[in-house]
Amino acid sequence: LALGLTNCSQSNYKVNKEVNKEGRTLDKVPQWYIDAKVDKGFIFEKDANLYIYSVGQGNSPDLQLAIEKAMMIAKAELADKLRGQMNKRTDLYITEIGSEGNKKVVSKIEQTIVNVVKGTMIQGYEAWEKEVYETPNGEYRVYVGLKMGVGDSNKLAEYIAKHAFTAVDVDTLAKNAIDKVMIENITEPDGIKTIEN
Repeated sequence: LALGLTNCSQSNYKVNKEVNKEGRTLDKVPQWYIDAKVDKGFIFEKDANLYIYSVGQGNSPDLQLAIEKAMMIAKAELADKLRGQMNKRTDLYITEIGSEGNKKVVSKIEQTIVNVVKGTMIQGYEAWEKEVYETPNGEYRVYVGLKMGVGDSNKLAEYIAKHAFTAVDVDTLAKNAIDKVMIENITEPDGIKTIEN
C-alpha cells in the first residue's frame, strides 16, 4: 500500500535543461517537432494517417505563457493546413534610360507572396506531444505537437455535427437570398433595373 501511494504521488513533470555538463547550449530539438507527424504502425498509431499534424514552439520566463505561445503557433498551423490561401503577385518594370545611341535597359522585379488564413474552426484538436526545456538564461522553451482528426476521426465529430445548425442563422441567410433574387429580377419595361428601399 505504501509503495502504491508513493508511486501515485510522483507525477511531477521533469524539465530538461538546454545545457550539458560543460555548459554548452544543446543544438538539438525533438525529432517529432522536426517531422511534425506520427508514423503509422500495425499496433500503435494505426490511425495516424487520419489526422492532420502541426507543431509550435514558444519561450518565456513564465511557463504558462511559453505553453500558450507554442499552442497558438501550432493552432495557426492547423488552421493554415485546413483553409490557408496563397496569393502571389509579381511586378515587372522595364524602361530605357539615356540618350539616343547610348541607351540602357533598366528593370526591376518584385514578388510578393501572402499566406492568408481567415476564421477557421479547429474544434476537436488534441495534443500528441509536448516537451519543456529550461534555457541557459532561465526561460522555459516549450515544444507542442497538435493533431486533429479528419471526419469521423475527430473526437468532437459527433458534437460538431449535432450542434452545427446553431452556428447558422438560417432565417437571415434565407432573407438575404430572397432579397438578392428580388433586386436582381426587378426590371422596368425598358430593361433598367430598379432597387427598392
